Amino acid sequence: MPKLLGITQSGYDPASRFRFIQFIPYLEKNGWQVEHRPNRPDRQWSSPLRSRLARALHYRAGRVLMKANRIVDLISSASYDVAFVNRDFAAEGALFQKMFLPLMRKAIFDFDDALFVGGREKLVRWMCANAFWVTPGNEYLADYARQFTNRVTIIPTVIDTECCRSRDYSMPAGRKGPVRIGWSGSDQSIGTTLVPHLPMLEALQRQTDFELVVITNTEPKLPTSSLRWKFVPWKAEDEASLHTKFDIGIMPLVDDAFQKGKCALKLLQYMAAGLPTVASPVGVNQNVLLHQITGFAARTDNEWHEGLTCLLKNPELRAAMGQAGRERCQQHYSVRRWLPVLLNLFEKIRVERALSGSIQRPVHTS
Repeated sequence: MPKLLGITQSGYDPASRFRFIQFIPYLEKNGWQVEHRPNRPDRQWSSPLRSRLARALHYRAGRVLMKANRIVDLISSASYDVAFVNRDFAAEGALFQKMFLPLMRKAIFDFDDALFVGGREKLVRWMCANAFWVTPGNEYLADYARQFTNRVTIIPTVIDTECCRSRDYSMPAGRKGPVRIGWSGSDQSIGTTLVPHLPMLEALQRQTDFELVVITNTEPKLPTSSLRWKFVPWKAEDEASLHTKFDIGIMPLVDDAFQKGKCALKLLQYMAAGLPTVASPVGVNQNVLLHQITGFAARTDNEWHEGLTCLLKNPELRAAMGQAGRERCQQHYSVRRWLPVLLNLFEKIRVERALSGSIQRPVHTS
């Protein structure tokens, strides 16, 4: 039985869960022995200690432990046929590159954000150049990777639609109350994506009754006085029942170098749940959303206002767009659709390495 080592940023962040962890049961059903090794502790870990000095020392000790655990993973990786590396190895620099190069020669490097924007560009460049294969989440990311390797296959972020429940529009609506417009995402992105649209939502709420639902890690303090909204704490187990939380999903983005690399996860989650959507046509959102079929693409405040007004006032349109979105997600952005591609890549690496003994590829250090 071939053995696969999965190295991810954590055991719970979206990139780890949607680009690797959700595939594990299906990989095992297809004959792979899978070992998952997230960072321990994860990159988001912070010390609970109260003293500033003690907290700083505790944090540094945690970072040292995380890197030490990666060295243990590296030592054990010799017994695996293929490695799947999501984002990084929790370390960088010349020593890191020398140590991890043998593992990279049997690894897929997978990334779903524009990690190369900012201070990590040199690291991402090295990962792309030295991995056996690279699987960026969209064309924008792939354009970057192709500067350093021709072994690139785009694998979009996908949803396990077999597990994700969808709104059943054939049943009479059992819930009373205003239509719910929902935003779901990290508390780190609220300020740049949702907050700029609050004045538009306030004006819309004065004209058309609705409730804004915000699903995120911690309760945010939104800079609004009149907008009626509700906070729902994010829970991984609730993602499969997103259709019960709201009726319209929104995904605003900023058209900048980093957010162009986003892989439309929120948008796909809404669509898988059978919800109509309104989203910024930035990056891959332009490909995922079908304007006036699965939802509305909106750049300006007027376009956001018009799209949301149309959906708020027309339950039949919400149903039609929600069903169209669910079907599109099943056909083009589901685990079932992309599992064969991932399996073929793993098998390609395993077979090529078995035939050649070791793939000799140039070492890139710049």
